[in-house]
Amino acid sequence: MTQISSTDFRQDQPCTGKEISLESFQWENRILVISASHSDDETYQTQMDRFSSLEDEFLDRDLILISIFNEECSTLNGEAISDSSSQNIRERLSPKENGYSIFLIGKDSSVKLNQDELLEPDELFRVIDRMPMRQREMREGG
Repeated sequence: MTQISSTDFRQDQPCTGKEISLESFQWENRILVISASHSDDETYQTQMDRFSSLEDEFLDRDLILISIFNEECSTLNGEAISDSSSQNIRERLSPKENGYSIFLIGKDSSVKLNQDELLEPDELFRVIDRMPMRQREMREGG
């Protein structure tokens, strides 16, 4: 993960960032998708603050972060993604229209957690660490 902090992309024009799909990460990464109106959203900022010092924990769990915004370019680990990528993720997950939502997607591409309030890092890691695939990774040292 290159960075966990928000990046200030304003949507005066279409976002032409990287093309991604959730399926492209299957069997390689767990995905944390945070949806908010914009990166200045108070709940989003609070959530990002809680994750800001946890880069090693994210890396250890093969966890990437996708931020989906309604009013600016969405990001993958802080780098802009295309509008079509953002729209496809929205259609797949159906986050709250103008609110905050967070989703955890397992390596098998299924949604493991979905909530509309702040997620404590300890709870996130507890959910991940209980997953059978994660249990195997920990036993095998990977």
